[in-house]
Amino acid sequence: MEEILKQILAGMNDMKQEISEIGKNMKTLELRLDRLGKMDSIEHRVEVNQIDLTDIKEILEKMDSFQTDVLKDFFQMFKGSTLNKVFQEEISQINHRLDAQLTKIAKNEEAILMIEGKNNKVS
Repeated sequence: MEEILKQILAGMNDMKQEISEIGKNMKTLELRLDRLGKMDSIEHRVEVNQIDLTDIKEILEKMDSFQTDVLKDFFQMFKGSTLNKVFQEEISQINHRLDAQLTKIAKNEEAILMIEGKNNKVS
């Protein structure tokens, strides 16, 4: 009888250990699910930012087309004058600023793509 009780106690101890292991595994799974939720929110923010960057790019392209089409006729009136030189300097400065903005946008797009790549590896 004593031997049967020892076997029952040993079986119960094994069950306790397995239940504690299951509890540890559940905690690990909960942590992983929390991280996955965070990744989903990051991916959503990346998608929203990418849409914003696309909109900004389209606006800059429209501004550039306006500048080349409409202002071209205006500047032909001042061709050869000193005022033309001033306008040319200002336009080159504006173009330089636009190039800098486009460079920043390209860097941000590259960073977004890198983050998406990392998120895809994690998933």
